Amino acid sequence: MSAMSLKDLEHLKKRGALLKHIQDQIPGFKIVQKRNSLLMNFLSFFLFFNKNFMTGYITTIYPHIYVPSWWGRRSKKWNSVELETLAREYIHLYDRKRLGWLFNIFYLSPQIFALLAFGAIWNLWWLLCLLFLLPLPSLGRTWLEFRAHKVGLLVRYWILCDYKNKIEERYWKFIIDDGVSWVVKQFSSSAYYYMFPFENFLKKRFIKSLENVKMNSKLSSEMSEVKNILLD
Repeated sequence: MSAMSLKDLEHLKKRGALLKHIQDQIPGFKIVQKRNSLLMNFLSFFLFFNKNFMTGYITTIYPHIYVPSWWGRRSKKWNSVELETLAREYIHLYDRKRLGWLFNIFYLSPQIFALLAFGAIWNLWWLLCLLFLLPLPSLGRTWLEFRAHKVGLLVRYWILCDYKNKIEERYWKFIIDDGVSWVVKQFSSSAYYYMFPFENFLKKRFIKSLENVKMNSKLSSEMSEVKNILLD
């Protein structure tokens, strides 16, 4: 194993501080390997539209973060991705703690309303509720993912600038162009069950929100805590 650089050590320090903050804020917080989770294996059967659910995605279900087998393997690319991912998933955990079961309803709507089809026991018209299983737009899931991915993009920007501040504008352009475009594509794809297909509108909202942070330091308290940890 090669020796760790000063940058690697700095990332480990930041990761430790961020993990401690999450543990302090979220009772019962734990990182769990997906392959060792019966729940994740069960969900993968139903999430057939997301072929990489077990191997390519981190999944958060309060108070745990479920990770693929490659989680924690050290590499130059991984260091920053790990911090970005932890910060993004922390926002989900924070929102779930704050909103309670409303978070679940917001996140799973409108598809969750397909459960009303059980009303067909009394009247067959309730079977129409199965239409909610279609990949309909989800404003609730979009809002929650918008908050989380906004932090993810900002963390990537903060980490890059922490070491290369002389070319800060180049990094900002990368976040606004490539970063936002990639996130918007995720929102309109099977990754989130086609939750928001209006890409141009969403891209403008992301850029405006990110610029408010850069120009006016407009951050919520939980997002400011993450920034302070990573830039300490």
